[in-house]
Amino acid sequence: MSSASMPSTLSFWERESFSRLDIAIVGGGIVGMSVAASVIERWPDRQVTIIERSSIPYGASTRNAGFACFGSLTEVAADIQSMGSDNARELLFDRWLGLKITRDRLKQYDIGYNDFGGYEIIDESLSHTIGQIDAINELVEDFIPDYLQILPKDIKLGLRLNSEQQLVSMAQEGQVDTGKLLKSMYTYCSSIGVEFLCGLNVNKIESKEAGASLIVDDAQRGTIEMSANQVVLCTNAFTQLLAPEEQIDPGRGQVLITKPINGLKFRGNLHLDEGFYYLRNVGNRILFGGGRNLDRIGETKTSFDLNDSIQTRLDGMLEGVLELNETPQIDMRWSGIMAFGKTKMPIVRLREDGLLIATKMSGMGIALAGQIGEQLADLMDDKNL
Repeated sequence: MSSASMPSTLSFWERESFSRLDIAIVGGGIVGMSVAASVIERWPDRQVTIIERSSIPYGASTRNAGFACFGSLTEVAADIQSMGSDNARELLFDRWLGLKITRDRLKQYDIGYNDFGGYEIIDESLSHTIGQIDAINELVEDFIPDYLQILPKDIKLGLRLNSEQQLVSMAQEGQVDTGKLLKSMYTYCSSIGVEFLCGLNVNKIESKEAGASLIVDDAQRGTIEMSANQVVLCTNAFTQLLAPEEQIDPGRGQVLITKPINGLKFRGNLHLDEGFYYLRNVGNRILFGGGRNLDRIGETKTSFDLNDSIQTRLDGMLEGVLELNETPQIDMRWSGIMAFGKTKMPIVRLREDGLLIATKMSGMGIALAGQIGEQLADLMDDKNL
């Protein structure tokens, strides 16, 4: 059979309308959709296409705890020590502004937002951080007034506190329904013209003289080649699969959720141990996650397995933290993959090969996404892309 008679992987129509893209965003999670929204809002005539490997986002975006938060006392204190006050403030501001952008963008949608508040239990071993509250409040007073407050000892909120523990509240903290948030982002992006290609796995991006080539696996068509004038990589913990030069470490987060608990008193978000553990109510259920610090090396992976020792630790901590009338029954367990690096500052940059990167959210993708989208659009504007 001559080459002229060989069947093409794509039809003429598919090649002309679906494989030649203007702006291709690889990764359809909260950051990818936020980038798409910011670009279309600024340049309505641009064609923006999100390429997602799964039918729904597959990473941290749909597998997180749904905290709408900025950082607890011990987490911010640790950030100041590791990054300095200026960088810690910048990161807090970006989280605060990012949530504001997302909530304003989706104000006509139900994202399951509740302003139940955020709290942190300060154990005796971390009591020295109490002395940093005034300095941290002063650092962020222009955008989160009275951010951190020590609560009186008699306020329990349905938590099991001992005499040596103190409870600190974080102002303006809330929670979202992660599923509703992602569905709302999808609906909003679709309404302003963002196109979605789901079920396509991008396994290689090659820089060209004009734009880039994307080698993509399609379950029905096999391997196909697509082209784009500009590619934005928003794959967070999975970034090194396509850009191994980026300094990103995956970090798996273990999560469980209980069945409904009769008489559950606690409402809100609870942070423990510099944010390594996190707990919230979902109606009358409790979602509890964390424990990555128990096996830092073992949890640096991109598989969605469960770590039995961490899950056992979560089970044991659950009743120790909450005042409960009954032993909670576990409904589901799962894991999600976050992205970390030497610092918690996200990566938003244009590489020498022309690839745009928006990644490494350090477990704060919900908070940061709106601002990351704006930063990426600013970068495109500055570079005339």
